[in-house]
Amino acid sequence: MSFEPDMATDRWNVNLPAVVGVVLVFLIGVSAWVIVGDGSDDDDPAAVPGTPPTTPTETTSPATGSTGTTTPAPMPDLAPANTAAPTVASSAPPSTPPVTASPDAEPGAVPGDLGIAGRPMLAPPCIDSFITIIASAVGDDATSSGIESVLDEFPDSNYLRTDQTCPSLTQDVDGEPVYVVYLGPFPFASDACTARADGTPDAYARQLSEDLSPDHSIDCDG
Repeated sequence: MSFEPDMATDRWNVNLPAVVGVVLVFLIGVSAWVIVGDGSDDDDPAAVPGTPPTTPTETTSPATGSTGTTTPAPMPDLAPANTAAPTVASSAPPSTPPVTASPDAEPGAVPGDLGIAGRPMLAPPCIDSFITIIASAVGDDATSSGIESVLDEFPDSNYLRTDQTCPSLTQDVDGEPVYVVYLGPFPFASDACTARADGTPDAYARQLSEDLSPDHSIDCDG
C-alpha cells in the first residue's frame, strides 16, 4: 500500500515556526516601546518634584517665516533692593549767627553796638595807630549800663568790640565777645603810654594793625 503525504498538513507544519517567530518579534517590539516611553518621562524636568512646569511659547523666525516653539528661561530669585539713602557725614563747620547791633542803637551802627544813648560804638581803622585800654568786659558782663558808667567816668573815652575792629586785638575769650573802653587812637606809642596816667591803674597800650597778632605788646616802661 502506498503512502501519499497530506500536502495541506505538510504546509502547516512548515509555516508554524515562521508564525511563532513573527509573533515573538511583535511582542518584543511592544515591550521595548513601553520601556522607552516610561524612561522618557524621567528625563522631563517638569516631572521633577518642586519644579514648576514651563509653558512653550510659539515663535516665528523673521528670516524663514517658520514657526517653532521656545521654552522661556525661569526667572531668577531677586533679593529686595536696599532703598535706604546712604548716610554722608557733613564736613561743613557749624554756622555762626551774624553779629547785630542792639535795637536801641542808632541807624548804621557798628555790629555789636550796645545802644548806649549818645555814645555809639566805634570801629577805629587798623592803620598802625595806638590806643590805651582802660577797661574791658567779656560776654554777658559787657552790659550797656556797665560800659556807660566807665564812659561817663572818662569823658574822652570810647568803646569798641574787638572782633569788629582789628586782628591785633584779642578777638574773643572762650568764644565770648570782648568789649573795651579806650583812649585814643594816638599816632605814636609814647602818646598811648602817656595816656595811661589819665586812665585806670591797669591801663595798657595796644596797636591797631592788620599785621600784628593779639599777643603783641607795647613797652611803656622802657
